[in-house]
Amino acid sequence: MPSPRAGTPRRRRVRPLAAFALAAALLTGAVACSIGPSTRPELATSGPGGELPPPTSAATTGSSVPVGPGGSGRESAPVQWTTCDPEVPADGAGAAFAVDCASVQVARDDSGGFDSFFLEIARARAPGLPDDAPTLVVLRDDPGRLGRSAVAQEAAALSPDLQAGYAVVTVDLVGTGASSATDCVSETNQAGFVGLPADPSTGAGAAAVTALSRSLAFDCTDLVGPGLTQANTTFAADDLDTVRAALGTPTLALLGRGYGATLAAVYADRYPGRVGSVVLDGPWDPAATPGQRAATTGAALERSLDAFAAACPGFPGGCALGDDPRAAVQGLVQSLDAADGRGGQLTGGGVLLLLSTELGDPDGWPALADDLAGAQIGDPSALTARLYLQQGGSDSAELTSDLLLYACNDSAERLTGDTLAAAFTQARAAAPLFGPYLVGRAALCSSWPAPEVALGTVRATGAAPIVVLGAVGDPVSPYVGVQAVTGQLAPGTAVSWQSGRHGSYPASACVTAAVDGYLLTARAPARDTLCPP
Repeated sequence: MPSPRAGTPRRRRVRPLAAFALAAALLTGAVACSIGPSTRPELATSGPGGELPPPTSAATTGSSVPVGPGGSGRESAPVQWTTCDPEVPADGAGAAFAVDCASVQVARDDSGGFDSFFLEIARARAPGLPDDAPTLVVLRDDPGRLGRSAVAQEAAALSPDLQAGYAVVTVDLVGTGASSATDCVSETNQAGFVGLPADPSTGAGAAAVTALSRSLAFDCTDLVGPGLTQANTTFAADDLDTVRAALGTPTLALLGRGYGATLAAVYADRYPGRVGSVVLDGPWDPAATPGQRAATTGAALERSLDAFAAACPGFPGGCALGDDPRAAVQGLVQSLDAADGRGGQLTGGGVLLLLSTELGDPDGWPALADDLAGAQIGDPSALTARLYLQQGGSDSAELTSDLLLYACNDSAERLTGDTLAAAFTQARAAAPLFGPYLVGRAALCSSWPAPEVALGTVRATGAAPIVVLGAVGDPVSPYVGVQAVTGQLAPGTAVSWQSGRHGSYPASACVTAAVDGYLLTARAPARDTLCPP
């Protein structure tokens, strides 16, 4: 198959995009016909109304169950597990699991009619775990990152006790992976995304953001059609309840991290009566605007960079960045942007993009310092390779498409004109190095269509206890957002970790003990538990 043209969005080999409208399938040219009987197994189907099959499992409850904005719960026929395709490995971190896959048909009410699509899920069970073991749905980090194909990896990341007690289920959210993927980011636009300058508030940087925003919105609207805005966290929460009904359980056990934790919080708010055990590891505040998030995340990254600089002299062999590591990083960012990314080289914004996740892994700081020092003396190859892997390697354009879909469709804020200028000012004051760059990233949604529904405060009134984890120095999911979500959730219970790492579970033994005890016995930890470094 020939490589895609530089200006053409790349497309994964998945089902037509029936989820978003027939027009999308026609635009992608993905519609295919076959002759003969279908070989697809019986599918789980669902929907919000009475035109669908009656539930064959515990999917309805009495009036005593609390009901949220999503209703009392969705309905579905039972899931039918089958053998996974080779893209879903059975090995994770050297451990082997029994892995199987399923397609769950989801129906959405769209202007009085039902549009349906297939949500692809996978299940991993440790050796000896029975087929009817309770399930834990794991949602970690950005949409598309760790879904169906990563189920064994996600199971292996759990503690041995949880592996022995739960079958792990992962989901490709709609618009990502095998669930009607919408790969609408071209190679050209992906290069522009990775190559944004560190300060896109003026001049050529501002022009680059404006041009890229328009190109992304045009390509994605043209490829996906009018259903573009239906890939959002609110609808994804409804889809999760479809998965719950298909699994045949009246309540759902969820473990989410980063964006996945925010999605789990929205699910708990929409379906409080369907909450079994829910753990939110470093959630983002769904009520914060993109501009506000840019400022708070930028400030957390600045503090993490300070911690990195303070720790650098103690790295094995000393600090490769010299006596003032922070100044060295800032100088590198400025010098790379001055070169203007000529010849496809790393830009200052690319360094900030890399640091925005790498700073959340303190164990990797010594090697990161060495690679930064290499770029400082004119060899950015190691940093460029890091950035390539961080963005998903050969799947980077697809993952950027997934990220944009949910980021742009979850907020009504469009940063343009005076609102963009005010966001730059606020973020620069809170985070001089990272703030303007993150605002520029948020402004890539400025030409996007208005959302179907924007995120807001989550309450989950009447739900069972929800455990919210937060590392106080996490630069990826800032602790201020964790505090906000804990305060919003009526049943929220906080477990804090004195660490700068992104993701508290299972990195901290103290956090792991609290989470495992909660998930295995339904006993929530004491309020405001504080775990040591």
